[in-house]
This record gives sequence, C-alpha cells and structure tokens, in this order.
Amino acid sequence: MKFSFNIQASNEKDSHTEKLVIVAFNNESGEHIALKLLAYLLFIDRHPHIDADAGWHFTPDLIAKDDGGEINLWVDCGSVSVKKADTIATKVRSTIDFYVFRSTEREMDNFYRIIKDKVKHIQNVRCISFDDGFVDGIGAALDRTNNLEAYVSEDMITLTITNSFGKHEAYSTVHRITPVSA
Repeated sequence: MKFSFNIQASNEKDSHTEKLVIVAFNNESGEHIALKLLAYLLFIDRHPHIDADAGWHFTPDLIAKDDGGEINLWVDCGSVSVKKADTIATKVRSTIDFYVFRSTEREMDNFYRIIKDKVKHIQNVRCISFDDGFVDGIGAALDRTNNLEAYVSEDMITLTITNSFGKHEAYSTVHRITPVSA
C-alpha cells in the first residue's frame, strides 16, 4: 500500500511544499509509517529519503546525503536490536547523525537503558520520541491520500492531516536523548 502526502511544513527558518510517497511493506503498521513521516518532517531541511538503500548490510528507514553524496543522516524507527544499534553506531562514528525514533518517551527510555551499556559507541546514538498516543493517533488517521500541514520546532511538532476520514489535529513535545561524547 502507498501513502501519499501533500506536505506544507514550516519551521523557525523556512517552509516546504512537497509531495511525499511512503510505500508500506507487508504488515508494516500505521505506527511505523507515522514514525517515518515524523522523521521526514523533523529532518525535511536535509532532503531525506525514506527506505533508500545505503549500500550497507542494513537499510535505514530514513537517510540523507550531503552534496557530495555521502550519508550524513541515518534514522531507524520503532524496534531496533542491540546488535543493529551497535553496528550502526560503530559504522557512523561522528560523521553521520544516527537517530532511533520511538513512539513514546517510555519506549525511548527503555530502549536507551537496554543499549547504553551494550553499544560500544553509545555517544553516536540519539533518540527521539513523542507524547503518549501521538504516533498511534497519526497512524490511525492515515489514508492513501493525505493533505498534511506541519509546524516543527526543536521541541514541538504540530500536525493537521486532512483526508477522506476527515481532519486529524495533533501536537506533541519532541523528546530527545542525546548522549554526551566521551
């Protein structure tokens, strides 16, 4: 199934109007699609791509490259194994921003607690999550064609999704864990 989004997004610096299509894999949940969408919106200034091949063993949910074609952003959404987090954190070093997006602050805190003593380069793993019910609500409100208005700041995101189901308005704090470099 494909989800298309007519996006009007703005932040403190500028605004973007674009079309985004997210192709859902078999059995991919609305929650996971919503996390990919949110990651896209938070990093829209970096011109990211969803589910693009990075040429590595793993495929990120979202990736961005610099003008020279080098990866500078890697985002995984939802469940990420300790092994995958360790492998990616080791490979990205300090040259690629590596984020893990989780639906809720509790999920993010639990994930970080599990990996913090098991990932060798934990300073390279940043986590982002949202208020309880925010991601689930977005996932449940999605239709094949969606008009989306978003305002994104460093610590808040506000969305309005309009489609055949009606209008869904939601906002959330953007919760973060950013480890201090060793």
